[in-house]
Amino acid sequence: MKITWLIVNLTLFALFGYGTWQQIDNQKETNRLMEEVSQNITVSHRLTQQTNEQLKPLEESASTIGEMNHKLETTHHLLIRMNQSVASINNSEQKIISGLDQLNKDTSEVLERLRSISLANQELDPLTQSMASQTDQENRTINAIGKLTTTSIAELHELNEKLLLLSLLP
Repeated sequence: MKITWLIVNLTLFALFGYGTWQQIDNQKETNRLMEEVSQNITVSHRLTQQTNEQLKPLEESASTIGEMNHKLETTHHLLIRMNQSVASINNSEQKIISGLDQLNKDTSEVLERLRSISLANQELDPLTQSMASQTDQENRTINAIGKLTTTSIAELHELNEKLLLLSLLP
């Protein structure tokens, strides 16, 4: 039994030694990989710093583009308001045009009526001239009658004075 015990112990010791040797070998590989990772991290850090330095102008460009986008958005809103104003002006102009069309129609109608009145006046003109001539003749006649009346009144007045004198006689 001692031999079995010894063989078991030696086997366990051999397994323990082999496991330790494997662990040491694995640890060496892990250390080598960690060293490589560390070197890669150092290189990455330098590259990141260089990238950051080279991206600074792009950061400024991005900031400028952001400001430009904000201004473009503001311009967009201003253009929308301007389009709304133009649409309002267009509506007002359409109303003005409609009003001017109606005014033009009304003016044409008035002109047509004035032409009718002018034609009627042209037809009345000879009658008016004739009437004016007749009225002028009547006016001269009335003036003549007025003079005769004045003369008659004067003569009647003279006659009344003579009759008054005669009435005073006994």
